[in-house]
Amino acid sequence: MHGHALDIHELTIARYHAALRQGHTSAADLVSAYLAQIRQHNPTLNAIITVNPDALTEAHKRDTERVQYCQTQTPVPALHGVPIILKDTYTTASLRTTSGIQALETLQTATNAAVVDALLAQGAIILAKANLHEFSLQGITTSSLQGQTLNPYDPTRTPGGSSGGTAAALAANMGLVGCGGDTMNSLRSPASACGIVGFRPTHGQVSRRGIVPVTETQDVAGPLGRSVADVRVLFEVMRGEDVLDPATVNALRGHRTAPRPRQRQRQRVGFLRDYFGDANTADGATVNRVVSDALHRVQRGSDVEFVELPPVPDWDIAMLLATADTQAFEFREAFDAFLQRVEHTPHRSLASIVASGQYHRDAVTPALYQTLQADGEFSTSSAEYQRRRQRIDALKRSVEHVYARHGLDAVVYPHQRQLVAPVGSMVQPGRNGLLAALTGRPAICLPAGCSPPSSTAPMGIPVGVELMGRAWQDDELLDLAERFESVIQGRRVPAGY
Repeated sequence: MHGHALDIHELTIARYHAALRQGHTSAADLVSAYLAQIRQHNPTLNAIITVNPDALTEAHKRDTERVQYCQTQTPVPALHGVPIILKDTYTTASLRTTSGIQALETLQTATNAAVVDALLAQGAIILAKANLHEFSLQGITTSSLQGQTLNPYDPTRTPGGSSGGTAAALAANMGLVGCGGDTMNSLRSPASACGIVGFRPTHGQVSRRGIVPVTETQDVAGPLGRSVADVRVLFEVMRGEDVLDPATVNALRGHRTAPRPRQRQRQRVGFLRDYFGDANTADGATVNRVVSDALHRVQRGSDVEFVELPPVPDWDIAMLLATADTQAFEFREAFDAFLQRVEHTPHRSLASIVASGQYHRDAVTPALYQTLQADGEFSTSSAEYQRRRQRIDALKRSVEHVYARHGLDAVVYPHQRQLVAPVGSMVQPGRNGLLAALTGRPAICLPAGCSPPSSTAPMGIPVGVELMGRAWQDDELLDLAERFESVIQGRRVPAGY
């Protein structure tokens, strides 16, 4: 390396760019270091599906560009030389896009996803594409193409999901930052399980064009990183209008649900006790203790005021899943539309993939088979789908009412009510992300701490705390998350990585 060896462990974008300015490293140095980390640890973690064979070449190009920026005194782009790991649902013209599905092993697009183009325009380097849960339909991160990704804190446990490969790789310092997707929990679940930060932006802030979909109503794309600051840098590049994703067009101007509140130094956060774990179980008691301790530290060490909220029956996760979730109704239409736009794909429909048998049957949820029913309620033209859309509208009004009544900037709760599931399970129960997914509100999960150490988890198992903010006030939520992060300091580096 140049001059001083740059330690990649817990590296941030700001520290990396400072080292570049000081001549202590180069983009090629950093990419080489991360590639070595992937070679060393991916055979165990199984987090990466495809490594970009041109990553080092791209890094050398960025180093040449940096010299030109210096000579012309031009500001360096926000993501100059930053190696990024993408969930393998983001289409890339130079790399295959598989969604973890064996049947789509050779899918190739002629263009990049809109977000990928935005990243590259700001100097990013696509380092690798990561494993995910089959079809992005659950939270274990096992796929027919790549198999089971392991949690770097405890190899007997899963990394959450569906964006679990990206999260595990970042937790193990195999890349600088990453991008994932979130239909119900899929950015925040792996952030909770892997001790990193996962941010679900307001629905409409980030284009989904060119990303393998699940639903139109609930899907968002968002950033993952080891710090809120890095997540913010990545989000600023990812966000923006895209005329080919109608959800983003005039979104901020046309769909803001409430005026931006007057800025005040003391912020009010609703404490959602109903979303805590079952104190009569070992896992629930552990999660409750870790999150409660973290919130007590925030209460003592910041200007955040907590308000305990009464139970809100309309927010019950099991009820919302049964009566408002749109996956089974929108999945086939969204997925087929994506496949029919792809330049090279072995399959043009979801039904064709299922008929091939080249998918992980045990990993998929009932939504896959429900959405393929030729007759019945699981379509966007059914009366039940319309009822679900009406329930979502009512839920948005309910949440807005609670925020207004209590003067809230956010609500807080554990992302999941029990520790992440062990390897072998195909379901991650107890996740709380659906409320934000249905209402389209921004939500961020950050490390609250870890469970007690054990023989398989020498650092303990990470537990994440989630903050759900006000619609379109993503920047304000990130500000609040940085306050929590600075006090809690809950991230722990997994042993051996």
